[in-house]
Formats: sequence, C-alpha cells, structure tokens
Amino acid sequence: MSAAPVLSVIVPTHNRARYAVSTIRALLDASGEIEVVVSDTSPEDLLSAAIAAMPGGERVRLVRPPSGVSVVDNFNVGLEGASGDYLCFIGDDDLVTGDAPRLARWARDQGVDALYLTFPASYYWPDFDHRLRGDFYAGTVRVGAFSGEIRPHDPLRARAASARQLGMGVLDMPRAYAGMISRDLARRIIEKHGALFGGVSPDIYSAALIAGECRSCMRVDFPIVVPGNSGASTAGQSARGEHLGKLRDNPHIGAFKNLVWDARIPEFYSVPTVWSFSLVEALKKSDSEHLAHFGRLYAKCLIFHRAYRDHTLRAIRCHAGRVGWPRLAASLAGGALAESAWVVGKLSSMLRVTLSGRADASMQGVANTMAARERLEHVLETSPATARFRAALAEPIRHPSTPVRAH
Repeated sequence: MSAAPVLSVIVPTHNRARYAVSTIRALLDASGEIEVVVSDTSPEDLLSAAIAAMPGGERVRLVRPPSGVSVVDNFNVGLEGASGDYLCFIGDDDLVTGDAPRLARWARDQGVDALYLTFPASYYWPDFDHRLRGDFYAGTVRVGAFSGEIRPHDPLRARAASARQLGMGVLDMPRAYAGMISRDLARRIIEKHGALFGGVSPDIYSAALIAGECRSCMRVDFPIVVPGNSGASTAGQSARGEHLGKLRDNPHIGAFKNLVWDARIPEFYSVPTVWSFSLVEALKKSDSEHLAHFGRLYAKCLIFHRAYRDHTLRAIRCHAGRVGWPRLAASLAGGALAESAWVVGKLSSMLRVTLSGRADASMQGVANTMAARERLEHVLETSPATARFRAALAEPIRHPSTPVRAH
C-alpha cells in the first residue's frame, strides 16, 4: 500500500469548468507531491475528460456529489475524498505554489496542525471587472511585500478579534480554506463538532472551529495560496456591487434546507451577514458565543445596505432585547467608529494606487491560473524572502505556539 500524500489540495466547484480546468492543471504542475481532490456539483460533468488528458491526471480524485447540495456539503464531501497528511482547500479560480508540500512536510515534522497563511500575491482573471476601476486589475498577478518568516500565531486571540468585529470576515484566524491544517486536526473537529464545515459560509465557520481546537499554529508570510479573483467569483460579484439581495431568494442560501436564521443578524444576503451568521453558529458549537459583538455588523449594514434598513433595525431590536439598549448603543457606537476608520483607510489606499498608477508589483496579460503560477514562481525564485522561507523550513520551531484558553 502506498504512503499517504503529504498534501491534499481540495477544490470544491460548481458550474465553473472554465476556471477549474486551468486550476487543476496548475496544481498538478506545481508539484508531484500534491494530491488533488475535486468535488464537482455541476449537473453536467465537464471535468472528467479534461483531467484524463492532463499529465499527472492520475493524482486527481474527482467526486460528484448530487447536484443541488449546498456549498458547505460540497466542502465536506471534498474532505471525505482527501487522504493527505495535510489539507488545503482552495477556490476553483485560486492557485497554490510549489512550496506548499515543503511547508506541509515541515509542519508534519514539527507537530504543527494549523497554518495561518498571508496573501502577499493575488491573481485577477481577465474577466474580473471592478465597479470603480473597470478592467484595471484584469489579467494581472499582483505581488506585495513578504518576509518569508514563519512564527508562532495565537489562534484564540485571532478568533476573539474576528468575533469582536462581526461582519469583517475571517481576519487572522487559521483556515482550512486558503490555509492549511493537518488531517488529524480535521478528524478531531469532526469527532467533537460533527463536521468541519457548517453555517452558510464554509471558510469562516471552519476557521472558528480550527482556532478553538488547534494545538499548535504558525503564521507563514509567503505566497503559498494565491487567491484568484474571477468574474464569476464571490470576489468578482462583490467588486461589481452585485453580492446582495433577499436571503431566501438567493440560490446559494436556497440550497440549505430548513435553514434557521439567527434573528440577531439582519436577514438579507450580503457578505457581512453571511459571514456573521456562520461565525456565530461556529461560536455556538464551541460554547464561545459570548465573544460575538454585533455593533460592527449593524454599522456596516446601516451604512452600506440602506435598502435593507428595516431588516437591520429588526435585528437590532432583537439583540437589544437580550443585552439591553445601553450595552447595544455602546457596541453600535464603537462599531460605527471602527467602520468609519476602515472606510477612510480604504479610500486613502485607493487614492494612493490611483496616483501611483499601480498597486504593488504586477505582471500583466496573465490568461489563467496555469500561467499565473508559472510567472509567479519565476519571480519567487529570485526573491531573498524565498531563500529565508526555505531556510526556515530546515529549522525546528524555536518558540512553539502555546494558545491561551481564556479570551
């Protein structure tokens, strides 16, 4: 019997073969040590023939859950198909660099079961369109500064920070999606909580459980997972201002049968409400619901989603009934202040980009994830930070992570 691969990269996908084919090919080309698991819920199988024709296609496990299952179920099915010691979930428009198996092997040898990855590089597909900047980002790989450093990371502090800023997303929590965890950690979470992925947003739900259960966590400041931004992705929809609508009418939410929504969260479909619901559901699982602060979420909804003001006010009244108006008013004031500061920061950053004419070092005319990986790898090979990163993988952990259990 052959040994388990050191790394499984799991790619959940649905009706997006035009991205997935290139991404699968890029994964196979990145390293012969990567097992690729593709969980495809598309009604029509457009991947099998393409995979069979790829060099290394025998390293791909294609699973076909029933069409119509939720994105959360698709992630859980993909997990069941993986056999690697370490697991990394990515979107079908993302990419992974060739150093990923090296990192997984080091983590296995050091007993690290969760890795928080930074994202110094991003890829924008040619069809990516921004509502303010048009095709400015389209067809580019953008690379910011990175140190190559690996250092201990406190997952519980990161979880508490995300819960205090409900609606802001995963922030600095370690992840399975666009991150890396051991298969043993996934097993422990499933045994304790029933599933790794849940809520209606698998990335943030799983991140909260990972943060609560991991025994050793490290922060890696190097391009391992490179987020892809395509026209059909959530990022693309959000960039065009389209990621919004009635909750129960949305096809993403419609796949969740018998969904019971938390009345404290405004009941409409948007990035902050979906994130918040999923994070709160995970906090409930781990008896950490007290960490959640709703002020930032309400401020975001009132400022940016005024068409759903009645839904937000209804959620505010529900929450006030539990915690009292004075406490809620303080939380809302703090959330509004934090959101205003964030908006000013984003506008300042956009102004700097506009004046300079670019955002970080960029590569132009990049057609797909296969081309993006090849061009990025070429840049990485000449970076001093890459040498530092690979040298760090040859060293044992000097200061292992020791999460504190009270936040």
